[in-house]
Amino acid sequence: MEASTGGAGVKVLFDTNVIIDLWDTTGDFESSYQSVDIAFHRGFEASITVTMAPSIVYLLSARKIMSKRDAHKAFGKIMDMFEILDVTAADCRLGHEEGKGDFEDDLIAWAAYRHGIDFIVTRNKRDFSKSPVPVLTPKEFVNIYQPADLEYESIDWPED
Repeated sequence: MEASTGGAGVKVLFDTNVIIDLWDTTGDFESSYQSVDIAFHRGFEASITVTMAPSIVYLLSARKIMSKRDAHKAFGKIMDMFEILDVTAADCRLGHEEGKGDFEDDLIAWAAYRHGIDFIVTRNKRDFSKSPVPVLTPKEFVNIYQPADLEYESIDWPED
């Protein structure tokens, strides 16, 4: 895949699992964080869909990452950082007729397509197998777009 390395006009939609990783300390945190950081560093347009909003708030508290109140506050920060894309009845119809996979992800993929998204970044590419938009894992995104002058160091998180 040939990828543009410039930032002007590149639109990236981050899946729910990548957003959740930003607050989690699992092994997936590092590549998810780096993918989002690189998108902002390069001036890409980063987005999520409105259908992800309740899932993000719910999962942050249900997975005991933070309290419900803090999850609500965290989503406020997400709204400041990411463009929130609408999902229409037409996206719903296309997701139903064309997707045949995970319906929520099919909706996201067709909304991304309508909004001119260049890439969807997710840890679960399998759920986007019928996506009309190219799909990358956070690691793939980092490998393609990480600027040569931007380096990350791994640190060990202190145990509580």
